[in-house]
Amino acid sequence: MMTPTAIASMTTAIASVALIRIYVVPKFEVSALVHVAPVVRPILFSDAESDISRHYHSYLATEAHAIVSPAVIVETLNTSQIRSLPMITRTSNPAQFLSSRLSAKPMHGEQFLRVSMIGHHAEEMALIVNSLLEAYLRQRKDKQRAWDELILSSLRAEQVALETRLKAKDLEMRQLGSQNGGAVLDDSGSALQNWIVELRQKLIQMRQDGAIAFARHDALNANENPANLQDFAAKGFLTYVESDAEWHDTSERLRMMQAAALEDERLGRGPMHPDVQGRSDRIAMYKTALDLRTSELGTAFKKKLRREFTSAQLEATVSEKVLTDAVEELMVQQSDVMRQAFAMESVRHERERLENSLTQVRQKTWNVQVEQHRSARITIDSPAVAPAEPNIDKRMKYSMAACAMSLFLGAGFVLVRHRLDTSVVKPTEVTNDLGLQYLGCIQYIQSSNGTTVANDHRLQEPIRSISTALLSSSHSGSSRIRLVTSPTAGSGKSSLALGLARSLASTGRRVLLVDADITGRGVTQALDMPAHRGLSEFLRGTAGAAESVQSGHAENLDVMPAGEPTGQFGAHLANLRAQANLRTLFQDYDEVILDSPPVLVGSHAVVLATLADEIVLVIRAGKTTREEARASCRTLSTIGEKPVRVILNAVERRHAPYAYYGYANANAHGPAAQGA
Repeated sequence: MMTPTAIASMTTAIASVALIRIYVVPKFEVSALVHVAPVVRPILFSDAESDISRHYHSYLATEAHAIVSPAVIVETLNTSQIRSLPMITRTSNPAQFLSSRLSAKPMHGEQFLRVSMIGHHAEEMALIVNSLLEAYLRQRKDKQRAWDELILSSLRAEQVALETRLKAKDLEMRQLGSQNGGAVLDDSGSALQNWIVELRQKLIQMRQDGAIAFARHDALNANENPANLQDFAAKGFLTYVESDAEWHDTSERLRMMQAAALEDERLGRGPMHPDVQGRSDRIAMYKTALDLRTSELGTAFKKKLRREFTSAQLEATVSEKVLTDAVEELMVQQSDVMRQAFAMESVRHERERLENSLTQVRQKTWNVQVEQHRSARITIDSPAVAPAEPNIDKRMKYSMAACAMSLFLGAGFVLVRHRLDTSVVKPTEVTNDLGLQYLGCIQYIQSSNGTTVANDHRLQEPIRSISTALLSSSHSGSSRIRLVTSPTAGSGKSSLALGLARSLASTGRRVLLVDADITGRGVTQALDMPAHRGLSEFLRGTAGAAESVQSGHAENLDVMPAGEPTGQFGAHLANLRAQANLRTLFQDYDEVILDSPPVLVGSHAVVLATLADEIVLVIRAGKTTREEARASCRTLSTIGEKPVRVILNAVERRHAPYAYYGYANANAHGPAAQGA
């Protein structure tokens, strides 16, 4: 069976589709194609190297925007044919009405603009679209003509200005050439540079010679003895001495005396010889006279050299000054030449730039003039035609969106519900999450004949499996009294208690089923038993066992109904004598099933648990929360350590183990999910 969430989602989807079919009306779309031929790049764009395809797509978008511009729409509305259309007369603001319904878009990968209008009156829309395109072409033609005239006027003015500036540059170049005497500036600059280098070399050589002269002058001042003159003056001094007659005469006499002395030695003449006497004195006298004259000549020679060095130094200083001034003058001339050369080069570059600009302006002028005589680049390829039937039907798309939204909302609701739901759903949650002993589970059972759950034959097999598990878990028959309870009401415990009692009785055991739920009275109502005799009267002592226990509902099965409701039921149940009477009654049976009130509703379940050997806790899948199950176990643990086993009732088929049961369909509202 379908879940409520699925039913709600399907209902919402069907209602949405129905509303869409009612309120969404198909429309007509009337469209026309405008052909836009590619433009010549230099005419439309200033950058000849730009990407023409990118600029062309931008141009298409601009023209598309211009077609549906307010100015074109207003001109379209000014025509009498359009102004009198019913579609226009019914609107308070025709311009805004058309602007919201007209569109112009470039067609991808093609040279066309698609101008369309959507509405319910196809013939009127076709007339409006065609009139709009005619008004656009008229405006564009007028604007293009005015624009071309403006561009031509601007280009002609620019051409005249460039020609004037070009003539001025030619005149400036001639003036610069005449200032240089007709010589080539580059050659003149090279010659000046060579002269400057040559003069600088001479200046360096002169300074070196001056330094040598100063050094010699210092050397003369430091040496007083002519014999100690430097090598650079020795030869000049000897020549100067030999040119002196007195020095030469004295030197010649000394030489002759020395030659005579050598002759005397050769002839063996002694000192007493008349020719030898006095000759050594004369030789010493001549030497002294020669040395004295040499000293006088040395002093005179130094004075002569000093006069020559001083004159040379003065001449070198003057020459250095002259050369320095010449170098500076040449450098100034070179600077002037370089400035003239730079000015000439700047003028030459400016003239070339002006010539290029003038060439470009002339080319643009020619292009515009050629463009004026070419055929129109924007033409109507196919005018708008009214279609015979509506060609825009969005009902299918809206319906699919509504169905998808309903499915999405349903899935979201299920997800949120699953996240917020803390109830026990699967048998594995009993052992893994709650840590309780799992006894078995019962699926949802949908009853088709109105029978109660207890009488539904589809429950026999799962209940028989649970009863078998109960018997197999008992040790040597020690567990005879079993308390069947639940955390809260509505878990189906009474139906399961009745089913377990019947299943145990079918094994040949004597079974007593006690309806101890004085408020719910599930077993009593299921078996349609009288309410004036039962457990309540037995506890009060107003009725005995024979009057309180009824038989005949099934073989080996006796039932004690709940009895008359009373406000003192809890006190009577806690009475020790009453409990002793119950234990005495229970000894006559092999199995006792106590249908207890819910644990969390009152304290009756805890009192009854003291009489039981084993506790069976019934949890309703999808309703009982984990916290309720844990709270029930904590409450029951106050009476001592008694085994608690869990039966999971109303489990969806996809969560139930296959080994246990049932092949019936799951239904959240089926009878198997009901009961006390």
